[in-house]
Amino acid sequence: MANRKEEWIVLTYEKQALSGVIEVLLRSELPDEFEGTKLYGSPEEDELRQDCKIFRLSNETGHGRITVYQVFSGIELYYNDMHMGYCNQNQATAKNMIEINHCLIGRFECSFGENSCCYMAEGDLSISSMMKKKSNSCFPLNHYHGISIIINPDELLPEVRQIMELLNIDLHYIQKYICEGNRCCIMRANPSIEHIFSELYHVREKRKPGYMKVKMLELLLFLSDLNTAEEVFQTDYFNQNQVALIKAVASFITEDLTAHHTIEQLSQKFKISTTALKKCFRGVYGASVYSYLRTYRLQVAQKLLLETELSVTEIASKIGYENPNKFTSAFKGMYGCSPTEFRKSVRLDRSGLYGVAKKSELY
Repeated sequence: MANRKEEWIVLTYEKQALSGVIEVLLRSELPDEFEGTKLYGSPEEDELRQDCKIFRLSNETGHGRITVYQVFSGIELYYNDMHMGYCNQNQATAKNMIEINHCLIGRFECSFGENSCCYMAEGDLSISSMMKKKSNSCFPLNHYHGISIIINPDELLPEVRQIMELLNIDLHYIQKYICEGNRCCIMRANPSIEHIFSELYHVREKRKPGYMKVKMLELLLFLSDLNTAEEVFQTDYFNQNQVALIKAVASFITEDLTAHHTIEQLSQKFKISTTALKKCFRGVYGASVYSYLRTYRLQVAQKLLLETELSVTEIASKIGYENPNKFTSAFKGMYGCSPTEFRKSVRLDRSGLYGVAKKSELY
């Protein structure tokens, strides 16, 4: 009789626990305030939806939009769509919290003082502790699209911890070993990272809340199984003075697009060796000086095609192409159509402008 009673008590407890787990998995309520918004400075709430909040950012460098969801209590997911140079110059520290970032398109600069400036490229994943104050967060290409995840272990509900324990997710390992030393660990793009994040950018809106829960657990399980020595690559850090100099180089070469400068000329002007110039420029902008300038020229050309009545020949001349045919070839190589075809497609269907422009601005 006693054994049956004990079995009944255990069974009742298990049912209650399972009921609590299911309730957590189905819950999708929004909190009054999101902790992670502090990372962005002072964003303005733009729209409240059933499952998310949308905030807007703006400063002298451009504008941005963040869409935030609460995946579980203590775990927030942010979709970042930035078209600006930076979004927050002085971020507050937060004890015992983890920040995870995935870069879809663009480039993300994160600096932690004079000698610790690191960069994420497309497809990269970064994990860091929020205990270390970030002095600056910038987007060198003036556009960035990606996901940020903020985890506050102290706010996790017992039911969420139970789910994690069942799946062998080890937050302590992630905190202690991956985020050890308050550094920013970067995993370079690979198929495993792409598998976890790719669908999060394309899943239908009504499926997002449930899908995020599944993907979040998959991500944390993936991170719990990492061999940090083999899989978390050593992050390259750059000195802030070097970064400032490289940004000055980029500003100089884009000031007059009709001018052409060799690496040697830039090296002499900015008093930096050609080797250091090439290495640091690629580190900051993810491309060589030549490739960066070529892309910039074609982006300016696209804007002129959209906003002016200048001929293709005139536009080619304005951005430094003496031969219009070479300009047309370069434009087609980047955008998949000739300048004339691009302009014509927009004029034939103005409703298609967003789709065309959106695609191009992501490069």
